[in-house]
Amino acid sequence: MDLPDAERVVIDALEAAGHDVVTTNYPDEALTGTDYVLQVDLEASNADDYPVTERAQVRVVAHVGPNRRGAAKQHAAEALADLYVYSSANVAGIVPLVGRSTPTTDPTTKNVMCWVLVRVDLLATAATP
Repeated sequence: MDLPDAERVVIDALEAAGHDVVTTNYPDEALTGTDYVLQVDLEASNADDYPVTERAQVRVVAHVGPNRRGAAKQHAAEALADLYVYSSANVAGIVPLVGRSTPTTDPTTKNVMCWVLVRVDLLATAATP
């Protein structure tokens, strides 16, 4: 049995929706202007149903430049909406688990962050020899 990578599925979905910078890396420098980064991070998963599915919890963090609290919330909301409507042969569905977090500021870069949490229901495919 093969299961797709949950982070890769979310990255592909967000890129397909038009988000330019989607990565698993945390931005280590201050963002400028209207630049933003969507950071994708697998938190946990389980696979205990038949047919086999993996329910993967994935956090998506919107990072924007200093003093752009509203933009952080907007990008997080857009990411959540884009994931909710995503469809794929490898995905039974993407379900919002937690709406937007309270925006916080990174003490080093001063970037503002806001996150959402989704469950990605991944469908297994038969492994090929």
